[in-house]
Amino acid sequence: MTPDLELCRVVGEAADRLISSQIFMSGGGADPAVHNINQFLYEAAFAKHGAPLSYLASKALIERTKPRDTIIICTGFFDPPSMITEADGPIGAVLLGRALAAALDATPVFLTEVTNIPRMQALIQATGLEVLDLELARTTAYKAAIVPLPIDSERAKHLSQAMMETIRPAAMISIEKPSPSFKGTYHTGTGVDVSSLVGKVDYFIEAAKKHGALTIGIGDGGNEVGMGNIAEDVRTIVSTGAIIGSSVKTDILVVGAIANWGAYAIEACLAAALHLPEAIHSLEMERRVVDMSARVGMIDPMSGMAQGWVDGTPPICSESIIELLRQMVELRINYKTRPHGLCKNGRRWHHAPERDEQIRIWATHLAAEEDAYFAEQEATNAM
Repeated sequence: MTPDLELCRVVGEAADRLISSQIFMSGGGADPAVHNINQFLYEAAFAKHGAPLSYLASKALIERTKPRDTIIICTGFFDPPSMITEADGPIGAVLLGRALAAALDATPVFLTEVTNIPRMQALIQATGLEVLDLELARTTAYKAAIVPLPIDSERAKHLSQAMMETIRPAAMISIEKPSPSFKGTYHTGTGVDVSSLVGKVDYFIEAAKKHGALTIGIGDGGNEVGMGNIAEDVRTIVSTGAIIGSSVKTDILVVGAIANWGAYAIEACLAAALHLPEAIHSLEMERRVVDMSARVGMIDPMSGMAQGWVDGTPPICSESIIELLRQMVELRINYKTRPHGLCKNGRRWHHAPERDEQIRIWATHLAAEEDAYFAEQEATNAM
């Protein structure tokens, strides 16, 4: 079908507002919850791009992706002091990968550090995708591959160039992935230098751009790939912005209060544009992937525990977000595509020839009912 970009944009406007609502902390806790960091970062990104961010991302993915194209999705934030990857990013990455496979018949290729590969494989499989080597994965629907993201700069520089020639992606998406600052160092939201712990994704973004691939960054705190699009705003909005602010720009930046939610909003926009509500993952799948993230040890950076929480919020928060996005899409698709559906009853009546006569009859009835009521009140007061 021809993509319904009008519905996609309407959903994107609502989805962006929903996912940028700050429930607790922003960006892993760079600032107290009393400061609505995410709202301000979102407004800056919207001003930069001039349209709903999730809409722009999904529209570009639809326009740039052909069946069996590969899309690289980079994720994984190795978080001290727990020294293991946090759940924000990987959960959204695998669920968005599933959506891209379902909606666009694309092959998601996940890019993450070597230490994170077994955990990511478990999460990918929890979505129903099979993980294979790249050559096999790209031949068949609902397959995925994982490739290593080196921490060593020279290795990353070399591998990024070779990998783009092999993968030839239509797009590269980076979600909750630490980016080098303008000084070339990588930081947590609070400003801790983690340059020696994280993969050098900037080489891959640069190589993707040279290859002509679409680049999308999804983040929540200012230190992630793509936040270079609003670098000056990060400096003024985020208390640690002068230290952590990203220097890496992407074609499109999506901002959410939690990065996973940015991926969910793109899912919703894809579903709206293609009238394919199945592109949004189910509540059951949300719970299955979150449970798997805890089982493999992915943590909530606020507590350091692998308990299914994300950025200080319990699972019910993300479950609520995905269900609201689902209803946002399904109700609108239902309204647009089912002319005889119950939701169209009011509109059908509006154009019915007996409309005015029905109103006249009911007006007469209501007037008589009202007259009788006040007559009874007057009689009672007179006694």
